[in-house]
Amino acid sequence: MKALEVSAISFSYHSPVDKSATGGVDYALRSFSMSIEEGKVHALLGPNGAGKTTLMKIITGVLRGYAGEVFVLGNKMPENSALLSLGCAPQAISLYMPLTARENLHFFGVMANLSEEQITQRSVDVLAQTGLTDHADKLISTYSGGMQRRLNLAVALLHSPKLLLLDEPTVGVDPQSRNHIYETMKNLNASGMTILLSTHIMEEAARLCSSVTLLDGGKIVFDGAMSAIDNLEKFFLEKTGRGLRDD
Repeated sequence: MKALEVSAISFSYHSPVDKSATGGVDYALRSFSMSIEEGKVHALLGPNGAGKTTLMKIITGVLRGYAGEVFVLGNKMPENSALLSLGCAPQAISLYMPLTARENLHFFGVMANLSEEQITQRSVDVLAQTGLTDHADKLISTYSGGMQRRLNLAVALLHSPKLLLLDEPTVGVDPQSRNHIYETMKNLNASGMTILLSTHIMEEAARLCSSVTLLDGGKIVFDGAMSAIDNLEKFFLEKTGRGLRDD
């Protein structure tokens, strides 16, 4: 079974504009399709503005109003069966800073409709997985950047998803936290979890992922096995160009 199927997705943040002036609608994604087999770690790569975060938001149901369809383990988004199979650690830290790690997990556990018993047990599990057991009762405002990233991941894992989306999960973290996140990802995948990883770190993608989708301008420029690429950074620049993407 496919863990994820994205079919003919088109999305624009803007209303349609004068075609005579622009050549058409300004699409963030246009006729975009991709799929991931169960049990894979798949890289989603592209320069700034390529459409990666937009795609993540569409998959998770944050963005609506798109053309096309998204299926998670055969269930169409945004049905509950699809949402419950999906976990996401977004690029922006999505935690409540005045609360402790344990309090954050309890809040998100309630939001995920877990029972008190499930929240208690799963909190123990994900704190251990992310190396935060000894810091569970400390305020998030006192955490280092790496610790916040790891708790961001812990929240995404709380309801035991089968498909995990990671959007820049190691931005701004120290080498120890980065390595711990890598090892956590490997262990999760070894247990059967499918992972979609969006990152700008080419070494990270090459090290962790067996397949890759490279997009630019909302369209796919490569989709295939990581083993088909000798040097990922060189390949990336050949496919997307060396011009700066500051917009």
